[in-house]
Amino acid sequence: MLHVVHSDTQVENPVISEYNKRQIRSIEKYSFDSGLSIRVWVASPGLSGDYLVSMLGGRTVASVGNNTKCQQGLKAVPLDKIKKEVRKFIAEQKGIKPKETEIVSLIGTRFDESASRNRMMKERGESATDAVEVMADTGDLVLSPIADWEAFDVFGYIGMVRSKKIECYDDFEELVQVYRDAGGGTCMVNSYLANKEADKAPCSARTGCWTCTRVSRDKSAENMIDSEDGKFEWMRPLNDFRNYLAARHFDPSARCWLGRTVNAETGNLSIMPNSYSPTFTKELLGILLTMQVEEEIAASRLGIAPRFTVLTLRQVIAIELLWARYSYQKPFTAVRMYRAVYERGARYRVPDLAAIPKFTEKDIAFRAEVPFCDEDYDNPFNGLRNIEWAAADCEETTLTRSGKLVTRVNTGSEFDIDEEGAELFYEFDLEHALNRITLNDSPASVAHYLIGLGTVQLYKGTESEWDRMLKVSNQVHRLQLQSILHDPHAIIAKLATVREGSFETGQAVLDLV
Repeated sequence: MLHVVHSDTQVENPVISEYNKRQIRSIEKYSFDSGLSIRVWVASPGLSGDYLVSMLGGRTVASVGNNTKCQQGLKAVPLDKIKKEVRKFIAEQKGIKPKETEIVSLIGTRFDESASRNRMMKERGESATDAVEVMADTGDLVLSPIADWEAFDVFGYIGMVRSKKIECYDDFEELVQVYRDAGGGTCMVNSYLANKEADKAPCSARTGCWTCTRVSRDKSAENMIDSEDGKFEWMRPLNDFRNYLAARHFDPSARCWLGRTVNAETGNLSIMPNSYSPTFTKELLGILLTMQVEEEIAASRLGIAPRFTVLTLRQVIAIELLWARYSYQKPFTAVRMYRAVYERGARYRVPDLAAIPKFTEKDIAFRAEVPFCDEDYDNPFNGLRNIEWAAADCEETTLTRSGKLVTRVNTGSEFDIDEEGAELFYEFDLEHALNRITLNDSPASVAHYLIGLGTVQLYKGTESEWDRMLKVSNQVHRLQLQSILHDPHAIIAKLATVREGSFETGQAVLDLV
């Protein structure tokens, strides 16, 4: 059996995403008609690796320049997970152990693609004729059939398929059109129909994630949007969002400056540019929800399915939970915004980019250290303990690996939000939740509420980390830091009283702020 593995980052250019889905259907049909035995596997990041959830939830920032962290979370990790599933499937079919299963992966990398790709392929020893072991710990073998091809070889092959000189699962007509659209209306494949070589590079447009900020401009998306027939104008909001994100990336006011790892000896935290700030992440969520609902309205008027979906309710609730974990917003801000946009007509727009100053990495170079902990910081109910359940004598507890007592929670192989549970919460439980937990309550109370519903599944073994982060979250709330997390100097001024009060006089910090 041939196993076809496809990577879906969930933030692909939506035109390419739909094209890929049609390609998978073509592969399945061709294999069926030809009597080939295949199975298609799609690798996508879970919620813990979801790019938008992580970025808007305050866990990470966009990847820029040479930073490839996004590639790890969106492609490498999901693909590794899928490969393990494929290995397990094959082992079960053959009645052997997974580690005894030999898999040869065929990939389309080429030495000619770029200098960096050439270097990495040579380091791995990739070959067009010999399968090489690229991961010593897994024993995975990789064969690169077109490693020695140049761009003209690739498009020459496409031309041969289009002229029906080579049989293939697809005629590649749509592929050529995609290249034309992404390249601004030009594609040199036709040159090969007459066996002519063109003087210019063929169809060199590259597509990728619509969120990508590793490049200064998304030229392929811009070419599509600016096409004369206007058929891709609906993609403009996505590109506007991407450009706004890039413009604010090094903006000091768009960053959260409070570190999240407490020095166990001093009780201090670092002041440094962390993830995006509460204000900025809230703004980004509003913009994304607005572009999504307006696309749904536009698609409905055209009698077609929405051409993109950026955030599901499940993802919004995941963002809600992360905001509670980091004390980013008042309780249930994310679902309040979702309801405001979808049910009450609220709209959030991308600001005028021309009015935004140019920021560089130097603008976020500031570093400091501040006192953070007080005598109440390590109160057992400041972390992953539900004080209401404990007071009612209905709290189930468990011990973490480090011996700490925490509330027993649902755990599994990854962080997850039950999709059906998310829908039921929004439809039937939201009003009760908003009445039970007020805007003045600690953001961490949202985490306890959602975890208590059973809607949330934490990654097995991370209870200690959640306990630690909820303590930081509650401390941020008690010290009233939420509104100034974007301002390092305001944080320093505010937390100077912690040392004066808590460490020297023993007074509670809450009495000083």
